[in-house]
Amino acid sequence: MRAALLLPLALLALAGCRDQRQQLGQALSGKPPVIAGSLEGEWQIEDLNGGGPVAQSRLMFDPGDQGTSRLSGTAGCNRFSGNWKQDGATLKLGPMASTRMACPPPAMEIEQRVLALLEAANSVTYTADGAATLATPDGRKLTLRKPAQP
Repeated sequence: MRAALLLPLALLALAGCRDQRQQLGQALSGKPPVIAGSLEGEWQIEDLNGGGPVAQSRLMFDPGDQGTSRLSGTAGCNRFSGNWKQDGATLKLGPMASTRMACPPPAMEIEQRVLALLEAANSVTYTADGAATLATPDGRKLTLRKPAQP
């Protein structure tokens, strides 16, 4: 009877050690911890590939129903929309369609960079402080943050 109780406790302790070793290895690697999350909801662009925030940006990730997830928003000028799918850290966005209003050239250039990055993004990571970073295979990054609640 005593041995029957000790075996589950020993297995539980070993499992805890494995988790601690993984966490220690992650901490020693210098990489940020992997934090799970979902893109569902409203976001703003906090940083476009190291260049800072995108003015008047808004992205809405609507979960939809049975494969109908839609992304819509604005990247400073025109409205855009497209499909999105997230499976853990794997991401698939697009194709994106947008309106074609004339805007000042700097705004149009930034918007085109945002849309191209969205269509190329294939992964998402999250930080402990609530930011989400979309990344492309060639290293471009778009950091998103939930808007402040009034």
